[in-house]
Amino acid sequence: MKSIIKFVLFFIVPIGIFILWIGGYLSPRVEPGYAKEEVKKVVKLPTEKVKAQLVEKFYQVDGSVISNNNAKVATKLMAKILKINVKEGDYVKKGQLLAVLDDSEIKQNIKEAKAALEELSKAREEALSGLKGAEAAYQFAKRTYERFKNLYRENAVSKQQLEEIETKMIGAKAQVDAIKAKLKQLDAKEKQVRAKLKYAQIMQGYAYVKAPFDGVIIKKMNDVGDMAAPGMPIFIIGDKNLKFISMIDESLINKVNIGDTVNIEISTIGKRYKAKIVEKSNSIDPMNRTFTVKAKLPQDPSLKPGMYGKIKIKVGEDKKIIIPLTALIKWGQLDAVFTVDKDGIAHLTFVKTGEISNGNVEIISGLKEGTEIVVSDVEKACEGCKVR
Repeated sequence: MKSIIKFVLFFIVPIGIFILWIGGYLSPRVEPGYAKEEVKKVVKLPTEKVKAQLVEKFYQVDGSVISNNNAKVATKLMAKILKINVKEGDYVKKGQLLAVLDDSEIKQNIKEAKAALEELSKAREEALSGLKGAEAAYQFAKRTYERFKNLYRENAVSKQQLEEIETKMIGAKAQVDAIKAKLKQLDAKEKQVRAKLKYAQIMQGYAYVKAPFDGVIIKKMNDVGDMAAPGMPIFIIGDKNLKFISMIDESLINKVNIGDTVNIEISTIGKRYKAKIVEKSNSIDPMNRTFTVKAKLPQDPSLKPGMYGKIKIKVGEDKKIIIPLTALIKWGQLDAVFTVDKDGIAHLTFVKTGEISNGNVEIISGLKEGTEIVVSDVEKACEGCKVR
């Protein structure tokens, strides 16, 4: 009996007490429910309730700046490029010298042509001098023949003497005709040489490549030392009248028209422009299901053909949640705001943002209309802080 009592007291009872302790029956019990969050600190910050705003809805697509007119500047001369005076992006005036080609061969041709003209001039002088003598001799022979002809009628001279004088007259006339024929040959030769000289002088002008109009150098196709070839462009130059060209989705074919004002942003130079659509293609490209529009840009020296940009076209209105950019806080790679509950406690809430404009940011998701948020000094807020 004593052994049973000892067994119960020293084995069963300790085990029972241990089980009750493990089960929590020997400790004070906490009623189920939510523990009240301890407010960390009180920081008074400006807050406001989020409101959905009616904002303009835009279609945005990429595009680029182009010149209204482009010209391929080439030469008719096959020659080495000796000098290039401009680079891509330079503005040039009409007639400005862009490049110089090697014209040494043409200069030699001009020199030879001028030397040939001098020789022809001397030959002409000699021929004209000889012509005067020949004509005088012919006139003398002609008068002598007429006199002998009259004497022959009077039987004062023989027929043989008359024929001798006639032969001399014919010879003198042949001498005159020969010199005149030579002068004609010299005239023809001079015309040929002058034509060659004029052609060489014209070709020499092509050795000096000049701008056809006021514009900007879009592309430089060659470098010093390259061989220029007839018809092969050395430069591509565009005028100063710039346009913005873009490919618009076919769904907007009836919503975008000539005369519409669009917004154009050139991120390269950080500028925005208002521009009017001046050209529109009424056909759809079957490859990408788009149509082309061109908008006229204002004259701005910082604008260059080929610059990348975006065109924004108003297509309607839409309700969006817009909050001040100062309400946004970066949490690593994520965007967040501090929302405020009914007790004035701030809670970090992650959001998805959209377009940023004029110091405001669009909230795509994460906030509902009527939600109260901290709108500035967000760096002073914290999770669980009382802000009002």
